[in-house]
Amino acid sequence: MNLYAAARLTQERITGFQAQAARPRPAGSTDRRIRRRTGWALIQIGLALVTSSARGAQRAVSPELP
Repeated sequence: MNLYAAARLTQERITGFQAQAARPRPAGSTDRRIRRRTGWALIQIGLALVTSSARGAQRAVSPELP
């Protein structure tokens, strides 16, 4: 690639990044999504822990049952 083509490609990419950064975004949407996903992940972890501990308690109480 010659120097002129490299400079032109670089300028095109810079212009594209600036245009992307200038686009308006809804305020707080990223934070809200992260909090929502984190909340659901914690709920799933909690349910998995409760379910696994309940299975262990049943086995301890009546070991003859499968």
